[in-house]
Amino acid sequence: MGLRNILSRRRKATEPSAAVPAGKSAELEAAWAELRQTVDEFKVTSFRACSRTGRSWAEDPEAVRQIAATIARIVKDTADGPKGNPAR
Repeated sequence: MGLRNILSRRRKATEPSAAVPAGKSAELEAAWAELRQTVDEFKVTSFRACSRTGRSWAEDPEAVRQIAATIARIVKDTADGPKGNPAR
């Protein structure tokens, strides 16, 4: 399943429901907007994520933001070259 499928499915699933408190849904939608922006900016074609807690990361605004930050950090670090190894 590609990232576009995940994001389009996520957009459909983020409509307010009994599972997501009303105050959380706006925060969750904002976090997903940040992730979509990061994915578009860095031209990410796919990624996989899972949770150690058993709770879906896709419903946790902080987890969604952390994934966006991790993608940005990986792309930046990759573009900057290897770290910690002095040139010989």
